[in-house]
Amino acid sequence: MTTQPKTEAPQSPVGQNTRVCYVYGIVPAETRLSEELRGTGGGEVSLVRHGDVAAAVSEIPLEGPLGTRDDLLAHEGVVASLAAETTTLPLRFGAVVTTADAVVGEMLAPHHDWFADVLADLAGRREFTVVGAYVEDTVLREVLEEEPEVFELRERVRGLPEEAAYYDRIRLGELVVRALDDKRMADTDALVQALAPYAVAVAPREPAGEDTAADAAFLVSDEDRPQFEQAVDELGDRWAGRIRLRMLGPLAPYDFVPAHPEEA
Repeated sequence: MTTQPKTEAPQSPVGQNTRVCYVYGIVPAETRLSEELRGTGGGEVSLVRHGDVAAAVSEIPLEGPLGTRDDLLAHEGVVASLAAETTTLPLRFGAVVTTADAVVGEMLAPHHDWFADVLADLAGRREFTVVGAYVEDTVLREVLEEEPEVFELRERVRGLPEEAAYYDRIRLGELVVRALDDKRMADTDALVQALAPYAVAVAPREPAGEDTAADAAFLVSDEDRPQFEQAVDELGDRWAGRIRLRMLGPLAPYDFVPAHPEEA
């Protein structure tokens, strides 16, 4: 991406302006942004600098709804663009400050050293998420083979009217869910053990759906990225036909931003 120096965000007080600053994240002060980068509502993204850090912001209307799907996608797009170019401490969706002066006075100045330390710790590292989804027929066959009670119940209710085996069907569903939970825990452990040697930190995540086999975020240094990606490919080959593995990244390190000392 071609980058160009940007001017600072406008500093008009809210009383004289009907617009406020939406903040996407914190980056090193020497960062340069693309002139084409647009944020929520199509506004131009610029930097508010203080010391060694800067906040990426754009102006949005003071009044009006904030929280549409387009707003969320714009936020994610800006953070992704920042993370692709530089070390980024992403802020959660919806961070709004009245003016650029307030961005400095309320965010950058009082928390400057903490922001700078976190950015230094994240420098040269990117987040990758690795998600596995079960191949339904394969995993259900495993459950039937490994759980005799599930197999027996399944055979008992097969062909019976629904009302004739109502409680057995409920029990069967409970046993299948429990078996899948056990498998998910074991497969998540296997995912972490296979990939953790190539990561600085690991953050297992809650499953997004019933078919999720494993889900974890990994903070990977740039120098270890080739080995990490190779390990993902090898695990995907071992799990082929049973679990479909997908890697997303590099991403902004949402899962690895430490809690601020005041929030701990």
